[in-house]
Amino acid sequence: MRNNTFYNESQSFFSWWLCLILLSVGVASISAHWQDILQFNFVPLFRLPGFWINLALWCLFGVLRLKTTIHENGIEVYFFPFNFYRKRIAWGDITTVELRKYSPIAEFGGWGLRRGSRGRAFSAQGNMGLQLTMRNGKVLLIGTQNPVEIEQLNLSKFLNNEN
Repeated sequence: MRNNTFYNESQSFFSWWLCLILLSVGVASISAHWQDILQFNFVPLFRLPGFWINLALWCLFGVLRLKTTIHENGIEVYFFPFNFYRKRIAWGDITTVELRKYSPIAEFGGWGLRRGSRGRAFSAQGNMGLQLTMRNGKVLLIGTQNPVEIEQLNLSKFLNNEN
């Protein structure tokens, strides 16, 4: 399903507010051992579950990406490195394509792989998305940080097999 690729996007989950939350939790979890840290004694930190949980979250959000590929046979979207969330949609299965502004929290309860009243969503950050309506009536919204580039592709021509 990967012949000619017209568009690739890789979005990170990192945002200023996520970094602020993780940093705040990290500082709070090590604040009881501040004197040890100033004396370069890091051993008590390694015994704290909060330290390891925070480190794991930094690593997870550091590698987690929403990857979207638009090519001549369809659209592919997945969360790297979790390939079991991979979704491949052929152009023949899509009836309408719409680029729209959405509210991640109000419509889907946040970012990530979500299910809401309007269908399913793959989103990492922001509030712009490519909404696909399938022949079976299901709706999938794919978040994007580059709506202008996607709009320039004129994806509706692929629905009519004019590629």
